[in-house]
Amino acid sequence: SGVPHEVFERGLLSWFNPFNVRLMLIKSVVFAFILISIACFQGYYVKGGALELGKASTRAVVHASILILAFDYVIAEILL
Repeated sequence: SGVPHEVFERGLLSWFNPFNVRLMLIKSVVFAFILISIACFQGYYVKGGALELGKASTRAVVHASILILAFDYVIAEILL
């Protein structure tokens, strides 16, 4: 029932490009570094109580999202 293993493997490998795997690994490392750096920076310099912590976490998410979009474009331009 279904597709034979050899046909499935041949079809999978016909579209496989190792460069795409390397590109996605590079992007994931860069994006993780951006998320961690921004969140740690915002958390380290927060002053006040719970309200300020909420504002700092919102700033961290917004800044990280913008930087991820920018770095996604930069990485794509450099590597492609």
